[in-house]
Amino acid sequence: MSVSQEKWNSRYRNKGEKRPSVPGYLQRSLSQLRVGTVLDVAAGDGAASLYLAAHGFEVTALDIAEQGLKRLVDFAQEQGLHVKTHVRDLEQTAALNGLAQFDNIVITLYKPEIALWPELVDHLNPGGRLLLTTFNLTHHEMTGFSRRFCLTLNELETIHPDLELLEYSNTDNDKSWMDHYLFQRR
Repeated sequence: MSVSQEKWNSRYRNKGEKRPSVPGYLQRSLSQLRVGTVLDVAAGDGAASLYLAAHGFEVTALDIAEQGLKRLVDFAQEQGLHVKTHVRDLEQTAALNGLAQFDNIVITLYKPEIALWPELVDHLNPGGRLLLTTFNLTHHEMTGFSRRFCLTLNELETIHPDLELLEYSNTDNDKSWMDHYLFQRR
C-alpha cells in the first residue's frame, strides 16, 4: 500500500459518522450534464456519487482509498442507491484501464495531473460533459493549503484539444476559493 493510499484510508477510517457534502457547483450544474453514465474521479466517500445516483445517473466511483469507497457503498445502501466502485491510484499510468466510456465525468475537490487528462478524454463519449470544481490559488494563499493541488487562473481553459470549454467561473467566500469548469467533448 502506498503512503498516499494509507494516508487517505486513515482519514476515512477516522471520519466517524460525518457525511460528505455535495459541492454547490455540481448542484447548480446538474441540468447541464448528459443523461446516462457518470465517472466520479477521486470520489472519496461519495458526495458527488450519491447525489448523482439519487438523480438517476448510473455512477462509477474511483478513489485511491478503499475506506472512502467503503463508506460510499455503505451510504448508498442506506439510501437504496447503487454505485460501482474501483480502487485506483490516479497518479499511476493507465489509471483508467478497463473502464468503459461515460456520458459524463465529474471531478470535485481534486486536481488531476496533466498526464491523466488524455485518459479522461478517452473515457468520455463524444458530446459528453466533464465537470470539474476544485480549489484555486487564492485558496492556497488564504489557507496555506498545498499549492500543488490548487488551480491557477484559467489553468484548464485549453487543457485538451478535444475538450470545448462551455463554462468557467470561480467562487470566493470566507471558507473556500474554488474554480469551476464545464467542458464538452468534441
